[in-house]
Amino acid sequence: MKNLVYAMLFLFTLSSISVKAQSSFDKDMTKFHKDIFKTCGMIKSKEAKNSILILKSLAGLKAEIKSLEQKYAKNPPAEYAHDPMFASYFFQFTDVANILSERVKREDYKAAVLNCSGFCKTFNKMHMINGTLDLTDVMFMWYSQMSMTNFMINAGNTKGASMNAHKIPALYNMVIAQKNKKNSKEFNTQFADLDNLYQAWISAVNSKNFTEAQKQAKAFDALFPMVFKASL
Repeated sequence: MKNLVYAMLFLFTLSSISVKAQSSFDKDMTKFHKDIFKTCGMIKSKEAKNSILILKSLAGLKAEIKSLEQKYAKNPPAEYAHDPMFASYFFQFTDVANILSERVKREDYKAAVLNCSGFCKTFNKMHMINGTLDLTDVMFMWYSQMSMTNFMINAGNTKGASMNAHKIPALYNMVIAQKNKKNSKEFNTQFADLDNLYQAWISAVNSKNFTEAQKQAKAFDALFPMVFKASL
C-alpha cells in the first residue's frame, strides 16, 4: 500500500513538472510573439523610420531566440517531444530576424514588411506539425487567405478570387472555435467589429461585387492588427 502511494505521488510529481514546463514554454513563446509584434509594428509604421531603434529591437529578438533555444531546444515540452524538427524552429526564427536586420540596414522597409510574416509562418508550422494550433495561428491563416483573395481581385483575377474565397469560411470557423475556447471578453469585444467587416467582405466576394469587396478589405486590413494583437 505504501509503495502504491509513493508511486502515485511520483507520477503526480512528474505530471506537475510536465504541466509547469509546458506552461513556462507557452508563456515564454507568447512574450516572444508579442515582442515580434512590437518590432514588426515599428517596421510597418508610417511614422519616420528610425533604423537604429529598429535594429536594437531586432537584436533584442535575436537574444531572446538564443535564450529560448538554450532553454528548450534539448528539453522540449511534452507536445513537441517527438518532433525531430523542434530545434530547427529556433534557427528559422533567427533567419527571419537576420533577413529583417539586413533589410532595415539598407532602409528597404517595404521588403522588411513583406518578410515580417516569416515569424508567424514559423509559429504556424511548428504548431500545425505538432497539433498545437491556437487562436493566433488560425487568425494568421484566415487573414493570409483573405489577403491572397484580395491580391487576386486587385490583379483583376476575379475568377481566381472567387475560387480561393471558397476555402475561407472553413478557416473562419476555426477562428470562431478558437475564439470560443479562449473565451476572452476583451478579445470578443474587439473581434465583433472585425467579424462584421468579414461578413460584408465575404458577401461582396460571393456576389461578385468586387468593388465593394475592395472597400471592405481596406477597412478590415486597418482593424486587423489590433485584434490580432489581442489574440496573443
